[in-house]
Amino acid sequence: MAKARNFLLLLLLVAFTIRVLWLAVEPLLPFVVSGLAVLLVLGFIYHRMTRW
Repeated sequence: MAKARNFLLLLLLVAFTIRVLWLAVEPLLPFVVSGLAVLLVLGFIYHRMTRW
């Protein structure tokens, strides 16, 4: 019984940690997505300019 309770406590802790991380990262998501898009465009332009 104690092992099951410890496992449930661990699950709760993991869920709480993931929730806190998500709350910390969520406001930054638009910046991350737009940054990746800009990098993709720049990489594509660089690839087009430098290929023979």
